Amino acid sequence: MTQARLPIVLAAVAACCACAAHADAPPSSGVATPDPFALPANAPEPVAGARPSEEAIRAAVRATLDELPATSFSASSQALSGGPYREFARKFAQAAKPHCLGPDPLRHQPHSTVVKTVFGDYVVGVGGIYALPFWGAAVLRGKCSWTR
Repeated sequence: MTQARLPIVLAAVAACCACAAHADAPPSSGVATPDPFALPANAPEPVAGARPSEEAIRAAVRATLDELPATSFSASSQALSGGPYREFARKFAQAAKPHCLGPDPLRHQPHSTVVKTVFGDYVVGVGGIYALPFWGAAVLRGKCSWTR
């Protein structure tokens, strides 16, 4: 029974693939669209390896700067202040593995536990000598590094 249905299934899959291939095709019109990256018809062909002169580059830069509005580069701009870069550098430094014997070895290892009682759940944070089991867990789990 399944061998009889196999040609029907294959024909249906082939028809679906053919329809899907033509579904995204743009509508064809008789008018050809011009290539936006093509050179104009009257432009000379560029010489291979040719570089514009320094004076032509300076003139082009001056013309481009003359076209820009004067308010595009303000001194109080937040984008040029470096604040986001400093914030990223701070977060990047905090994401690094701390040294196991450094000032904050449990940065990526929680040093608290949840105590469940009949009255509810209580989070108990520990520090000092009582944090040694959590420090051992950080060492075993690789949450801190022995190398600088």
